[in-house]
Amino acid sequence: MFIAISQRLATQESYKELRQILALEWGHLFKSEFKGFLPLPLCFEIPFSSYESAIKACILSGGNDLSEFDESIENKMRDDYERQILKRCIELKMPVLAICRGAQFMAHFFGSTLKPCQNHIGSHLVRDIWGSEFRVNSFHRYAIANLGADLKCLALAQDKTTEAFKHKNLPFYALMWHIERENGLNDTRILNQFKHEILNFKGLQK
Repeated sequence: MFIAISQRLATQESYKELRQILALEWGHLFKSEFKGFLPLPLCFEIPFSSYESAIKACILSGGNDLSEFDESIENKMRDDYERQILKRCIELKMPVLAICRGAQFMAHFFGSTLKPCQNHIGSHLVRDIWGSEFRVNSFHRYAIANLGADLKCLALAQDKTTEAFKHKNLPFYALMWHIERENGLNDTRILNQFKHEILNFKGLQK
């Protein structure tokens, strides 16, 4: 069985070619944390609905900015495709895990407010709602200032911006750090909740 994963979009300037990119670290993460599942990279030219019968969950990966902040063709294409993913996953109640840029997009999709941020490059401490404090990696220029009404905060950065959240009624989870990189798995409580949702999701029949 597969877990779908969206990809970064980037233009290779030498060839003027638009490419989809997925970091190698995702393969290592799947081997260690998603045993029994294979990653299924999503192609932007194929509707998400064409994949849904083969997958049990979807990951919105990092990379790119939201088109709200940078109206490049790559950002617009990615926003459009990931909007399609979220709308369909809402209908199916399919588990979704959003990472970094994916978390920003999910937050924005559900009416949250984002703002430019400082000191979110490298690593920093976060505190979750269960009282644990741990260090996470950080590679984003925009932070979640206020969450939409349908979302619940699960962890805060020291500047009180949201570092992790979930949807109150859907199996949707989001982390502003990269679980596939160093300092990505210092606390796995939220990841384990997402994995539990995958096991509970029955999937679709072809």
